[in-house]
Amino acid sequence: MKNLRFAPLALALSMTLLAGCSLLPTPGAGPTPAPTTTTSAPSTSRLGLLAFGDAGSGDATQMQVATQMENWAATHRVDALLEAGDVVYPDGAPSRFAATIDAPYARLRASRPLWAALGNHDVMWNNGNDLMAYLSMPSRSYEKILTNNDVTMQILVLDSNAVSVAQTEWLDSKLSSGSYRWRIVMFHHTVWSCGKHGNTPSIISSWLPVLTSRNVDLVITGHDHNYQRFQQKNTTFVVTGGGGMPTYAISSCNGTPPLQASAQRHHFLGIEATSTALSVTAVARTGETLDQVSVS
Repeated sequence: MKNLRFAPLALALSMTLLAGCSLLPTPGAGPTPAPTTTTSAPSTSRLGLLAFGDAGSGDATQMQVATQMENWAATHRVDALLEAGDVVYPDGAPSRFAATIDAPYARLRASRPLWAALGNHDVMWNNGNDLMAYLSMPSRSYEKILTNNDVTMQILVLDSNAVSVAQTEWLDSKLSSGSYRWRIVMFHHTVWSCGKHGNTPSIISSWLPVLTSRNVDLVITGHDHNYQRFQQKNTTFVVTGGGGMPTYAISSCNGTPPLQASAQRHHFLGIEATSTALSVTAVARTGETLDQVSVS
């Protein structure tokens, strides 16, 4: 009867061996390794923007671009709208606000802010003060912060109608403060352009050194009514002037970095950010993708 005390254990060992999994260490295998520490899955948090410029025609073309932005927003996260100036053609008059701001973007703005830069046409009426009040712009240059868990974004808006020492110092101060995964700067006039208006020397001399030395990820401008993309150092520069007004031809480049992509098309930008990548997609008013770039 004494030996029967070990029968259950022997039976368990036999069944385990038959199943192909021994309770005993494999000869020569050494000590059993410690359990592997599992790492957490990559963050799936996102931030999203819609960006466009020179939209304020108030006609069917602007509405078509706005409709495509609504289509994008139906399948992508969109936290805010960015308009790179010339919001209200031809002269920023309040009588045009309904046609150029309210009608096209009513559904998009129902749950999202619209952050705009002043364009050269916007300041023709009362120096843009009425438009600023209508859009609740805090000042001519201002900062907005977006955060979703580990995805953080700093957005700086400048008034390129008056490139000044004060704005340059403000830009440098803001870019040297805080810790943000992504930094985006927006203003109206182009840094470089292979289009009608060409380069803007005052921006190149005053703001460009700050933008590149502070490693801004994305610079958004308008002014030329087309799409253009440039790269200098770690900074991507996009001209997005196809929001509604008649487009301008792409011409020869003079004193610019290599032109990475361009299109004489009405369009908007869909911007998506995670903790590891910032993607920019240019979408035509007819819905097709014109260009896409990823910044990491």
